[in-house]
Amino acid sequence: MNTMLVLTIIAGVILLGAVLAENRVVDGQFAEKGQFPYQVALVRQGKLHCGAVLVHEKFVLTAAHCFFQGDQPLPEKTLHVFFGSERLLVNGQFRQARTVHVHEKFDHTSNKYDLALVELNKPVTFSETVRGVSVENVAFLENQQATFSGWGRSGEQQNTNYKLKYNTLTSLSAADCATALGDAYYEGALCFHNEQQHSGVCFGDYGGPVVHNGTLVGVASYTVGGTCGGDKPDVFVDVSYFYEWVQEKFGGENN
Repeated sequence: MNTMLVLTIIAGVILLGAVLAENRVVDGQFAEKGQFPYQVALVRQGKLHCGAVLVHEKFVLTAAHCFFQGDQPLPEKTLHVFFGSERLLVNGQFRQARTVHVHEKFDHTSNKYDLALVELNKPVTFSETVRGVSVENVAFLENQQATFSGWGRSGEQQNTNYKLKYNTLTSLSAADCATALGDAYYEGALCFHNEQQHSGVCFGDYGGPVVHNGTLVGVASYTVGGTCGGDKPDVFVDVSYFYEWVQEKFGGENN
């Protein structure tokens, strides 16, 4: 192999690496160990099923639709909770669901009231990599930035991420959210978007947390139009609207 050909191959590899690195920035950044100690994955049949968030030593919040296949409930024993590591299914801990509280108004067709609280079979022990996040009890304002994290796909045709990723989303006004959702809008919905396309929530991320100043403000529900990384907003459940419901389910105990 001549010298010029070798140099050409090396240059090509460097360029490809730069392109991939750029795409990763657009899709979010990789998390460091302990950066998101509240992050949880719901695992089914050894694979990522949904995101979730630790809000108490015994409870996690997630999306209600994660416990259904169509309108049929999934057996709770088929779902496990993974936490305590930024690497999916590696160096973390597992728990089983003891009880799943699906919001009483959850609607399978519209995904309204898409919230569930999972009681674990035994409490977790807080540490550097495991920590609950407090639930916001005041409505989140429009045009505010918050951080979303998850192991979901970087694009519709891509695989889930082996390492936790995060990016910054901006909240929409209630009026803009209602316009985007149409008949699917309800009090308790919260819309976010990212000014860069190809960035936001995707398959495997739903149920995951969006956090502002160390407080949980939303749980991922779906993306308008069902397309990842488009120009449509991501729809979250506004946890402040359901604060009393959450407190009632776990007896008002604090993190």
